[in-house]
Amino acid sequence: MKKTKQLIASILTFALAATAIAPITPVVQAFAETGGAQTSEIQTSSVQQPSIYAESAILVEADTGKVLFSKDEDKRMYPASMTKILTSLIFLEYFEPNDIITVGTEINDISLDSSKAGHVVGESITAENLVRGLIIPSGNDSAAVAACAVARKYSNDDSLSNTQCEQIFAELMNKKAEELGCTGSNFVNPHGYHDENHYTTASDMAKISIAGMQNETIKKIASEQSFSGNGLGSFQQDGLESQDYNWTSHNLLITNSDYNYQYASGIKTGFTDEAGDCVAAYAEKDGVRLVAVVFNSEDPNRWIDAKNLFEYGFNNFGYFTINKAGDTVATADLIYNKSDGGNTLDLIINEEITLFLAKTEVGSLKTNINVTATDLIAEKQNEDSSSENTVPVLKAPISKDAEIGTISYVSQDGTVLAETQIYSSRDVEKANIFLRMWYNIKTFVSNFIENINIIKVVIIILVIIIIILLIKILKGRRNRNRYTYSRLKYKYRKRRRF
Repeated sequence: MKKTKQLIASILTFALAATAIAPITPVVQAFAETGGAQTSEIQTSSVQQPSIYAESAILVEADTGKVLFSKDEDKRMYPASMTKILTSLIFLEYFEPNDIITVGTEINDISLDSSKAGHVVGESITAENLVRGLIIPSGNDSAAVAACAVARKYSNDDSLSNTQCEQIFAELMNKKAEELGCTGSNFVNPHGYHDENHYTTASDMAKISIAGMQNETIKKIASEQSFSGNGLGSFQQDGLESQDYNWTSHNLLITNSDYNYQYASGIKTGFTDEAGDCVAAYAEKDGVRLVAVVFNSEDPNRWIDAKNLFEYGFNNFGYFTINKAGDTVATADLIYNKSDGGNTLDLIINEEITLFLAKTEVGSLKTNINVTATDLIAEKQNEDSSSENTVPVLKAPISKDAEIGTISYVSQDGTVLAETQIYSSRDVEKANIFLRMWYNIKTFVSNFIENINIIKVVIIILVIIIIILLIKILKGRRNRNRYTYSRLKYKYRKRRRF
């Protein structure tokens, strides 16, 4: 009886041990060193967007063109004097800053109610200071001078009338706008004086503003609070008429006003009755460059809107280094390799990956690995692997710095933000025939263990059957013992009677 109980205990122990065995399968995993960010998609809370007064507005990161905020950004609006950003950009494509420009009668065609820099016919002025006249005092007369200078040079015809010059220059403006990707704009004059056919959008004006601030001369002048000096500067000479100017910027974001914004450095204001109060503004902080365009936001709200947009951008967005050059971004299992260097291979990148992201986006980035070196992919792969980031098993030999494929960095909405090559981090030597035989044995054992779930089920069923049989056997023995005991007792009593 005691031996039977011990047998049952042994069988039960074996059954429990069998159920504890888990299948052992090779693991091939890809990952991104994202400063703690997981490669799987993570839901993140949205950021509270700013409330603004403007009829139409947009906030854009200048280097990437990423739109951070928008309000009716494609609505047709009148740009007023913000037009002069485009005028300055085209003008400086035809003239160097130190070129000398002569003011002509075109200034007489400017409406009396226009903002003016104060030029006079016959005056000479440097191209750089003419741009100052466009941006700082917002001179419509400066715009007319610039347009005529460009049109006559472009056409190689000094006899062009002022009207013809304006038409040619307008064609150049629309051509340039199209080159910059503008799709909702049409320009008919160089200064922005109201015309029903002279219009743009916040989205288009942001593109023009970004292009303008890429020009060093415009960028420098746009940040100036004022200008005092002679129009020819150091280029004054006998026979050239020039005059002194004292101009003050209309942009209260950069002047010493109650609406000064310490990170702002441009660009251009605008106002007409039809356009309302407008501003194309630029600000830079910690390496982040933002452009805010505000249409029809009655003073002082245009300054408040611009500042709020900038604060929203700087507080919630930034540049983040996702990976550095030399970082391991994925790991692949190896076959047919010498195991002295390990049976996995780190895959690395050779360039730094820095992305402009919302702070809430960093944790939701995903990486996708694409192995393009098909000659290195092993014939047999792990069938149970379903992750889209899984790297296939690679086979030796593999040389150090061999191109393995690419890694792409994907945003939450599926946009590919960056892509770069991945490389082998070391040399992987091919194993000899004996090592390959050993690998095949290990593979056989691994495959056997993969099927151990079936074995577990069979063992459990057999154990249950054995236990049931043992219980029946024990019951049978017990009954036989009782029967034998009763017989012996009966015989004993019977003998005593006789």
